Amino acid sequence: MAIDYDVLKEIKERADIVDIISYFLPSVQKKGRNYVCICPFHDDHKPSMQISKEHQTFRCFVDNIGGDVFTFVQKYEKCTFEESVRKVAEIIGYDDPRLHKKTYQKPVDTDLVPIYNCITELHKFYKYCLMTDEGKVARDYLEKRQISNDQQTKFGLGYSLSDGKLTIDYLKQKGFSFKNIQDTGIALLQTSGMSDNNAGRLIFPICDKSGQVVGFSARKMTSGDDAPKYVNSPETRIFTKGNVLYNYNNAKQTVKHDGYIYIVEGFMDVFALDSIGVTSCVALMSTKLTTQHINELRKLNVEVRVCLDGDHPGQEAMMKIISQLNEARIHARYVSKAGELRDPDEILKQDGPEALKTYVNSLVDPFDFIINYYETTSPLGSSEDKKKVINHFVPMIATQKSELDADNYIYKLEKITGFSSQAIRNLVQKYKDGKKPVQMSNKTDVIVENKTKNVPKELRRLEIAESMVIEQMMVEKDAVIFFEEHIKYFYTETYRVLANFIVDYVHNYPDAPVSPSALIDIVSLSNVDLKEDVINLLTKLSFKISTIKYSLEALKDCEKIIAEERTKVYERNTLLKAFEGKSAHEQARLMDEYIKRTTKNGK
Repeated sequence: MAIDYDVLKEIKERADIVDIISYFLPSVQKKGRNYVCICPFHDDHKPSMQISKEHQTFRCFVDNIGGDVFTFVQKYEKCTFEESVRKVAEIIGYDDPRLHKKTYQKPVDTDLVPIYNCITELHKFYKYCLMTDEGKVARDYLEKRQISNDQQTKFGLGYSLSDGKLTIDYLKQKGFSFKNIQDTGIALLQTSGMSDNNAGRLIFPICDKSGQVVGFSARKMTSGDDAPKYVNSPETRIFTKGNVLYNYNNAKQTVKHDGYIYIVEGFMDVFALDSIGVTSCVALMSTKLTTQHINELRKLNVEVRVCLDGDHPGQEAMMKIISQLNEARIHARYVSKAGELRDPDEILKQDGPEALKTYVNSLVDPFDFIINYYETTSPLGSSEDKKKVINHFVPMIATQKSELDADNYIYKLEKITGFSSQAIRNLVQKYKDGKKPVQMSNKTDVIVENKTKNVPKELRRLEIAESMVIEQMMVEKDAVIFFEEHIKYFYTETYRVLANFIVDYVHNYPDAPVSPSALIDIVSLSNVDLKEDVINLLTKLSFKISTIKYSLEALKDCEKIIAEERTKVYERNTLLKAFEGKSAHEQARLMDEYIKRTTKNGK
């Protein structure tokens, strides 16, 4: 980790969260035992953020986000956790050499060093060749595409000589072996020897997040042959396409100031946005967003703005990305302008900078984008498709804070589906009343009871029992010992992760009380999944633990419930797995056996 936990403790002992938040927000006021203020993380008109001086935590009861003094500054300043620690230290006038030590860097595999050195030298050669007489063909192309000299330098563009053997000879003269050259991914084996696969092409270097070149994309400069327009580096020991976002190394320098990052399709779109001053922009290596891409975007902690091409494939890709970013809980908006089928580079070249600025700022939320998609790009055909869309949107409408927004969405659904607004409104109301819409007909709507929010009964009971144990672990170390000896693990992932942190904290700091604020810092310094969820849970607990009393009897009751419900969950999952590939008749027989078995066992 970049900053020692002991330093965090020292800073927190001197930095009162009320004072630090007041440094940024003038609206902090005392209310009862806590403080309140206008939340800066949403459009708040009455104080919805509470600050606990006792536990040194904050929580917004609308956004359901929270944390301690460091996480507040991190969210407010849109910076890394380590930067927020340094900012708090600066505010209180605290200094320590340990605050300035270099961040730990993962050692590079020594076997990869020759490959990195070779590809770095190769990139230097490509940049040199762009300035040669032969490279003029590439320079003329760049001038035609309105890519300035500054951009050519910024993005490290180059050119590969048409005689590919010259590239290989240069690298051999620099002391690199054939194996080193092959490992960069450029080697083309011919009967006459090894040649550069990028020969005669304009070179776009591809860098990892630290700025190290790991591959290339090369565009041909001639026409009239069957060669592909672009040749991309194959995956190598240092380059995996699914791990790289083009220009991430540059964009991460400006996203904190801008508060957003654009995702576009190609290099030229990155250059187009860069030319109008939008430097916080990355391009996909394809239209697919991978898990690794999502992890890198999450680390930036800014709004993601997706701007793929306006044609049908581009809009379909954006629909997929909406699901991915929603599932990852990343706040995103989407560029959507009806009838615009051109990509950003084409808009810039044909209509100029102001038109492109207007286009990239035509941002809508996921709901509006999906509505626009079905209205313009892929109109709904069958009645069943229309029902599915309505049932998909009902929960989203039901949770809208603004009635005007909800009415607007209902109107748009009515327009694209043909179902009456009143029928849609009835579904929304019934959903709010605890009933889940399962299908919709042309005349009316059908609903089923859903008092447990579509969560299996045993999981609800199990989750409640686990949450009670977590609460006990936060107020009494004996509960931690009880958990280790009797319960051992939780089914609910967020509770499971937090329980592990609590156990480790008690072992590492046996003389210290279990502190939500201290745990928040330890979680913030970790690389654990669900970090945000765990911090929010700790914050919620910090406002509650003063009302919780330790009870061994309660722990024993929870232990019993957890054991029972784990068994039910296991049997239910086993049954569902047994259903796979079975006929309806066989599934009915398995269900009958399951009911008899569980009834017999008193379940």
